[in-house]
Amino acid sequence: MKSIKILIALLLLFIPVISFSQSIDQKSDLPSLRLSVNFSKPYRVLNTTISDKSLFRQYYKNTNLTLDYVIRYHFYTSINLNSEKNQLISMDGTKFNLSSKNAVELTDEIISLVSKMYEGRKEFKEFKEKTPH
Repeated sequence: MKSIKILIALLLLFIPVISFSQSIDQKSDLPSLRLSVNFSKPYRVLNTTISDKSLFRQYYKNTNLTLDYVIRYHFYTSINLNSEKNQLISMDGTKFNLSSKNAVELTDEIISLVSKMYEGRKEFKEFKEKTPH
């Protein structure tokens, strides 16, 4: 009987911890604007050391699309600002460390990286068809 009470007490302690860690995972400064139906996690995550989201409001190359819109809409990616490092987490959970330091270069690096992924190839092709380059 005592072991059952201890087990119940432990469960009651761990349930809030698990719930809290899941809510942290779902928090993002700039959430993905589209979700994929092909993976259990329907979007990628960009963790970036950049803390000012206005830096992602610059226009992407010769388009009228902002950097954050390109990343969040066309490439199904949420953006977490003020992170410890620049890293892209794919829909299957694979982590890619990014070498770029500014928003423009990060966007280019993300597009390049995602375009080599299975789902990302389709996203990249669709993006190229819709934007002038």
